[in-house]
Formats: sequence, C-alpha cells, structure tokens
Amino acid sequence: MKTVFPYPILAGDVRLNADAVWVDNIPLPLKLVSDEERVIALHTVKRDWDDIRVRVSVAVDANELSAGVWKSPECIAFVRNRKTNVRLTFPLHNEGGGRWGGEVELRRGEHVGRCEIDAWIVAEVKGVEGRLIGRAENRWSADFEAKQPTRQRSIKMLWKNFPDHPALNEFRDDPWILDAESGEPVLYLNAALEGFRAVLDNSSSAEQKLVREVMATQIASEAWTAMFNAALYASAVEEGGPVWPGGWHEEILRRMLPDFFPDISPDEALVELIGRRVSGESGSDLHARLMHSATLHSKKQKTVASIVRTLVRMADAKGDS
Repeated sequence: MKTVFPYPILAGDVRLNADAVWVDNIPLPLKLVSDEERVIALHTVKRDWDDIRVRVSVAVDANELSAGVWKSPECIAFVRNRKTNVRLTFPLHNEGGGRWGGEVELRRGEHVGRCEIDAWIVAEVKGVEGRLIGRAENRWSADFEAKQPTRQRSIKMLWKNFPDHPALNEFRDDPWILDAESGEPVLYLNAALEGFRAVLDNSSSAEQKLVREVMATQIASEAWTAMFNAALYASAVEEGGPVWPGGWHEEILRRMLPDFFPDISPDEALVELIGRRVSGESGSDLHARLMHSATLHSKKQKTVASIVRTLVRMADAKGDS
C-alpha cells in the first residue's frame, strides 16, 4: 500500500542529520551521538541542566525541489515527546541547494524518557499554503535514559512469586507474563512453579539444556508477539499518514514491520496494518505474518533445527550402545 497525497510531493528522500549537541552550552561528546542509529544518548547528563540544543541539517534533491510545481518551500523541525505530550516546531534556515539548517531546543521539565526529532518540508501547492511535500525518511531520537546511542534494548526479566504478588496473583498458574504497560516492557517469570527456575538457570544435563532452549525460545517468541501488539495499538493514522508512538513501541514496530511487508516502507506498512485493524477484516493473515516475524526475531527456526539434530545424535548414540 502506498500513501497517496492529492497533490505532488517530493519523490526523493528527505535526509535529517543531527550535527552537534550542547547541554547548557557544553558540547556533548560525539560518542554519544550515533549517525547510524540516529540516537542521542543523554543518560550521562545527571546534573541539573536547563536546556539541550541540537543543531540539525536537512537535505533534499536540489533539482527535484527547484523543478516542482510548489512555491516557497520551507523546512520545519518537529519535536514530539509522547510521555509529556509536548509538541514543538522550529523553523530552519534555507541555506540553498536543497539544504536547511538550524537548532531545536529541549527544555528541562518538558521532556522525560525519549523524544523524537522529525523534519517536514512544506510549501504552497496549487494555491494552498502549508502543504506537506516531504518528511524525514529517518527520524532521530533524543533518549534521556540511554547510556549508549542505540535503539536496541534488552527486555528486563524478573523472577516473581506470582501467587504472592498482588498484580500477578490473577496469573498464578502461568509460567511467564509480559507487562507492556510500563515505561519499558518487563518479562515476569513465575518462581512459584516447581522446578521452573532450576531448568532455566541451572540446567546441567543434555536433556535439561534442550528443555531450557525450547522454553527460552518460546518465551522470546511470545514476548515479541505481545510487544508488537501493544506497540500497534499505541499507534495511529492522521491525515493518511502514520503517527509513530515513540519509545520502545516504535523500536519494536520498526524492527518487525519489514517482516510483514518487505516491499513497502515502514510508514506505509504501519498505515496498512492500522487500516486492516480498524476495518474489522479477518486478522488471520496478519496473525500469520506476526507469527513469522516473532519466529525470526526469537530465532525459533534455528533453535528447532539445532534441537532436532541434537535429539537425532542422542538417539543414535543410545542405539549404538
């Protein structure tokens, strides 16, 4: 599915870069700014601070920009923090040749967790001002909790005695459950199940190790599935375009959506998924795609193949003896 606009838009990429970062006018070390991951790690900013400034630059194909039917194209940097519901815009300066530059400001008290930095190209099209003709292909994140500038995070896992835990007592017989409602997803493992922890933490025999691998893969697969569903329901579509949820929800979607629809962009895939969800059509196809993606990310197919080979070797060894 392609996102359709009722007017011409830029076909080329809109490239957004974060060129420098200052915390109260003190430069942030370059190692905390990743061009590849498009993340600014701000966990080391432990002292009190007033504002963080990010110098950004935006570039598009100059020939396409000048040849279009639009008039007076302008570029705006957009900052959004999902947790605080802050949305701010910062006009950028036209530097010519399809390039814009400027700064965005993150003020203390307006941001927690993580905020998204985006870029929009707007222009007058067919007499209508303020038309969106381009948007950054890859947005940036300013992460106040990240120690390293990376989007990939591990899931926090905690052992809990489900029957004794008020929030988990209802699931007392379940071996594990994922809490996807908190700021970061937490996987709870049920310590009340006899032998469960011993199998996962202290497997010694070959048979126990096989059981552990099977259970660990199944836990991972179900966790990916639960996180994706939570992330999808945290997303929306406005004016035909996707509204990404930010934070770990967005990370999960951007990692898994290419498995659903490899031939279209993540933006288009998210619009397609939300459209199918709200239309009330059968979810069997989407469920199959979700199972496929969860299998890939949990490496289930490799684990199953390895376990089958191990079982065959064990059976052959017993037969020879």
